[in-house]
Amino acid sequence: VADPTTVTQLESYVRAEVNALYGPTAGGAEPSHPYNFEANRALTKLYQFFPHLADESCTALVLLLALLEYPSTDFLALSYLVPERVQEREPCATLKRCSDLLEQSQFGTFWVTFRELVINDSASEELKMATASPAAVAKIRMNVLGLLGMTYKVAPIGAVLSALDVKDAAALRDYVNGDAAAKKIVENVDVDGGKVVFTSREENTKKSRVFKEAVGLDAISAALAKGVHTSGQ
Repeated sequence: VADPTTVTQLESYVRAEVNALYGPTAGGAEPSHPYNFEANRALTKLYQFFPHLADESCTALVLLLALLEYPSTDFLALSYLVPERVQEREPCATLKRCSDLLEQSQFGTFWVTFRELVINDSASEELKMATASPAAVAKIRMNVLGLLGMTYKVAPIGAVLSALDVKDAAALRDYVNGDAAAKKIVENVDVDGGKVVFTSREENTKKSRVFKEAVGLDAISAALAKGVHTSGQ
């Protein structure tokens, strides 16, 4: 049975999750309030049952947290619970565009759109600060890098720079060398050769048809190839 008395408690947890991105404890190995999809979904469902209690600013925070989990389907699952009229209003509309761009592997355009949230007049200060936080950027960047590592064994360095929103090859090399998780994904940043070599794994070597269809690797490859071609014109 839906219990409206838990709304305040769940909202407080959402704000604690967001605060973990930019607050005093941001960057810690074990956040005191880790991401909890089930709790966030429960709150979104309660907003459905009791619309007079719904807080759109908190809905936007829930969607932001789900966005950071890309390529999981959390954002999609939550979007089914959020009224269309709310998704059409800012800042949820921009968050929805960000999700669509990630799903379409339009990573370069995603980063531009994502940073627009920082200056969105309709966004709460919590949302702005979370979006601008190094933790949020690092989380998305790592998730995109992991997806590229499943898609490619070797990729043009320009495509990787655009996908990760990294300014140049030297910065990419520094990023990989300075992050233990990134070093497991990337075997070598070949600056002179203009390519990134990813660590061999079953997904980027055999590339079985079933796997590729499941995670849309063909679409990612096509989108990145288009991006490289466009940037070279």
